[in-house]
Amino acid sequence: MTRTRLPNRRLNETLELMFNDTRYAVTVGYYPGINCIGEVFTHGAKVGSNMDAILDDACVALSMLLQYGVEPAGLAAGMGRLGDAGAPASIIGALADLVAGKADDRMAAVGAS
Repeated sequence: MTRTRLPNRRLNETLELMFNDTRYAVTVGYYPGINCIGEVFTHGAKVGSNMDAILDDACVALSMLLQYGVEPAGLAAGMGRLGDAGAPASIIGALADLVAGKADDRMAAVGAS
């Protein structure tokens, strides 16, 4: 398996994510020309806090998995869930759900054009 890095300049989009009454700004970066997500970053935890460090590391891990070819839907499916409703058990699962949903939206838009 080979890692496909993103170019230094690339299309990105910043979205809002609410999880457990906390608002996060999530930025996803796209591979040029193919509309696939290759990276994710987030901010919303107090700077310098343990949660800030956990989110930084989680975003690096999610981004690396995407760059090694793991499908966003597969990432989301592998995350822990709460009860029958299937809500994400953690902010990391919520990030994976957001990335998977955004990937589905982009692919649907490409298919519709």
